[in-house]
Amino acid sequence: MDLITLNKEYGCNDNIRFIDEYHTIIAEIKNKYATVKVSLYGAQVLSFKPHDQDEILFMSSQSYFEDGKAIRGGIPVCWPWFGSHPNNEELPSHGFARISTWKVVSCLSTNDAVTLKLGLTSNASTLKLWPFVFNAELVVKLGKELSVSLITTNKNDVPFEISSALHSYFKLSDFSDTSLKGLKDTAFLDDVSEKEGLQKEELLRFSDRIDCRYRRTESPCLINDKDRQIKVEKRGSEITVVWNPGKQLSAEMKDLGDQDYKHMLCVEAANSLEDTITVQAGKKHTLETIISIV
Repeated sequence: MDLITLNKEYGCNDNIRFIDEYHTIIAEIKNKYATVKVSLYGAQVLSFKPHDQDEILFMSSQSYFEDGKAIRGGIPVCWPWFGSHPNNEELPSHGFARISTWKVVSCLSTNDAVTLKLGLTSNASTLKLWPFVFNAELVVKLGKELSVSLITTNKNDVPFEISSALHSYFKLSDFSDTSLKGLKDTAFLDDVSEKEGLQKEELLRFSDRIDCRYRRTESPCLINDKDRQIKVEKRGSEITVVWNPGKQLSAEMKDLGDQDYKHMLCVEAANSLEDTITVQAGKKHTLETIISIV
């Protein structure tokens, strides 16, 4: 659908408009609290900026903006698998949702919130990568807080399994001066060392690379940045991923600036490990993250 038609059919007064930006169409959502930008390519939230705050989401200075490549930053949608494909590492890392163009399903503006719904359905291309019929929706709701929901519907006569994540990148003043609260007494898998561990301290602090999946937790997390606290809540997830590439890996990543790791932290709502989801025929699963300043 072209830009003029999108704005005619789905533009909501001054609350939602569609613009050309980067290599795709962007939905710009505004209300009295904040502005959010969502790329139709990848159904990816790129920006969340409260009117009285700095930007909350991190965007890489070297991110690709081209078809077939993931956007580095914002809230990528990892689906229908998280990480490498379990049986074929040649398939796209983190699935195909984040490198697919989604369609606008609906837009709604009320006094309390502005909601954008995007959709992706199975087609000949997706069936070659993942042999299931599905309907996926990403619902972005902007009120006083930002809610992002990924809804998976199984359209087959048999169950299927999904692993997924809302891979949220948060913008920081200084990674080394940041702490994360909410994971005390939570077991984790360190994907760098491939060892199990337990978070004993109330505050998780950082010095270099971290890549951990915290298990069996539905607790909200609080990012203590220099001048603010970012609250990250979730639903439909028992895995919280905490990731920063650190100095060495950051320098090796072509779509991340050498110094970008100093100003970002990923705190992700995920379905992975023992929280891989079986969606029964005709049923749905919803993964949601809720972000706010406290």
